Amino acid sequence: MRAVVFSRYGDESVLELTERPAPTPADGEVLVEVRAAGVNPVDWKHREGEVRNDRPFPLGMGWDVAGVVRSSVPGGPAVGEAVYGMLPLPYGGAYQDLCVLPAAAVAPKPSRLSFAEAAGVPLAALTARQALEAADVTAGMRVLVHAGAGGVGHFAVQFARLLGAHVTATSSARNLDFLRRLGVDAPLDRATARPGSGSFDVVLDTVGGPVQHASWRLLRPGGTLVTLPEPVDEAHRIPGVTALRVIVAPDGEALRGIGELIDSGAVHVEVQEILPLRKAAEAHRTSRAGRVRGKLVLGL
Repeated sequence: MRAVVFSRYGDESVLELTERPAPTPADGEVLVEVRAAGVNPVDWKHREGEVRNDRPFPLGMGWDVAGVVRSSVPGGPAVGEAVYGMLPLPYGGAYQDLCVLPAAAVAPKPSRLSFAEAAGVPLAALTARQALEAADVTAGMRVLVHAGAGGVGHFAVQFARLLGAHVTATSSARNLDFLRRLGVDAPLDRATARPGSGSFDVVLDTVGGPVQHASWRLLRPGGTLVTLPEPVDEAHRIPGVTALRVIVAPDGEALRGIGELIDSGAVHVEVQEILPLRKAAEAHRTSRAGRVRGKLVLGL
């Protein structure tokens, strides 16, 4: 089978499209014929060595997958069923013709989505959902989502609105209308706008670094800062503010519910571009540049 792998940590040039043996499912795993694989920032962080695992080189790439079940387990999805899911971190393996993942990590593909659109959902949507759950977002709360037009951000703003929160989100100027279409109450140009200090019950930081540092003062006493790309920087902690990091976990049942929201029209999936598998390096360069609206996807 075709697979994108890398044999040393480095820039995009270390990625290789090669032939590999097909994977063999272990107990509790399903074999999926991959039709599309999502691209996330964690992918290039894995390639660069920021996210590592204990497996020997060459290492596989990618965690988001949409495809067709080729072998299953008792109680699992049917052979031939169209599914989508997320491979467990930190082991990648979605950028290839066949992949294995736990049966509990997959769900039926939303019927209104193509395979490419569905592949853009799992990791980002689960991250957004789990982050809002960790912050215990409820109706009437004021929520700020940094980079609201990005992969995680565009799901987070929609989920927060569905929970009844008042949603503010930052983006580049070109994406402000996109945020409005997603239902954001207060879209802010990140280059010029300055959110008010002490204005929010929850801030979701999808960026890290200076954005995390500046987020503390935006929270009211008793508020919650959720950071995704990096640990909480204790040097900037403000008394009275709760801060936590969320690392996404696969969850097939949650994806089933997310799929129902998508099929009902309540949640929109934005895919900026679909590239062929041979252009995985180009997808990584685009993702790393940090100007993606929604998601990038590799079609197989």
